[in-house]
Amino acid sequence: MEIAPPWCCPRHSPAEIAPLTKTKLTDAIVSRATLPEGKNEVVLWDKEVTGFGLRIRPGGRTWIVSYRPAGQGRSANMKRLKLGVPSVMNATEARNRARAELGKVAGGGDPAAERTEQRRRDKSRIGDLLDRYEKDLERRGYVNRRVVMAGLRTRLKGSLAGDIRDLSGADLASIIEKLERAGQEGAAEDFRSRCRAFLSWCVVKAKVINANPLAGFRKERATRADKIAKTQHGRALTDDEIIKVWNAATPSTVFGRLVRFYILTGCRRGEGAGLTWAMVDRSAAQIDLPPQFVKQGRGHIVPIAPALEDLLDACLIDGRSDLVFASPRTGGRVSGWTQLVKALNRASGVDFDLHDLRRTFRTGLSRLGVDTETAELALGHARSDLEAIYNRDLATDALWDAFDKWAGHVTRITREQSLETAGGVFA
Repeated sequence: MEIAPPWCCPRHSPAEIAPLTKTKLTDAIVSRATLPEGKNEVVLWDKEVTGFGLRIRPGGRTWIVSYRPAGQGRSANMKRLKLGVPSVMNATEARNRARAELGKVAGGGDPAAERTEQRRRDKSRIGDLLDRYEKDLERRGYVNRRVVMAGLRTRLKGSLAGDIRDLSGADLASIIEKLERAGQEGAAEDFRSRCRAFLSWCVVKAKVINANPLAGFRKERATRADKIAKTQHGRALTDDEIIKVWNAATPSTVFGRLVRFYILTGCRRGEGAGLTWAMVDRSAAQIDLPPQFVKQGRGHIVPIAPALEDLLDACLIDGRSDLVFASPRTGGRVSGWTQLVKALNRASGVDFDLHDLRRTFRTGLSRLGVDTETAELALGHARSDLEAIYNRDLATDALWDAFDKWAGHVTRITREQSLETAGGVFA
């Protein structure tokens, strides 16, 4: 006959309960066991398997096993490991599970520590962390997140299933150096800065690593030759070079139209590549770039001069995407910038990068007599803090005049010295 222990019997008061009393735990005893009044927790210990018991709390019941890690002596703190709940695991199953876990302890293992480590690993998979990071960027309204995430996933492809703690600074340095050896210095710098930001997030917000593996890994100090090359490379194009680039960027291709857009507007690469039709207001003859879309986090107006209007008309031939300059292959953003620009360099005979077109736009406005403040507004640059706070005048008339002057200049020189060639070099 099975005898219920005192904690299962209503006639015994909490004061009469012996906390260390042991009995063979059965399903019947477990079903009758209650939490004594005034108690937040009580454990019913099994007499057959030392350390095995049923923990009862106001929120429910849990099978547990209590143990002291092997080799740590009696002074070490006891550890408790959750085995399951009675509604899923009966007393016999729970006791067998307890024996198995205690067997691991006898063999030098620490089941609780192993479970904690597994939970950490489950939260530390690089692919999952990148997914969480992307959601965080989306919540913060980070405009360029798709490009950033695509780059990170591509460069870290071989490590996506791995643990973030196993990703060393040496691994990341190897990726960066490989890009540099391939002549992709821009891609190397992009990966370094974007991966460093991701890893900082892993430290500060996700809290899955204690230190950033890329901390202290900075771009190499530029040599005198590098500085001279940069000065020579970062420049404004001459009118003759504008003509050559304009004509090589044939309007029958997406990339050709996009390059002409950069020439006419001075927009940043991402602003053109991510431009949607919803931002184009043909009735107001302007493009409205929202604050979350622009680098400084401020809205930017781009007036639509006649030459730009013609260019936008040419973009309407493809209605498959909400992007004005959608990739003909994917319907998404244009990619493969390095190869596209290299091909355009060869086709035009002009050595330049896309940011040089922004410098050309700004320099051209000055040459056409546009004042500094208007020229800076045309680029979307922010005014000084006090000016931005107290001066709400957007200088609309002056801004429209500046874009008209520049578009008129580009139209005139390209018509006068047309070097238009048949066909195109871009898909």
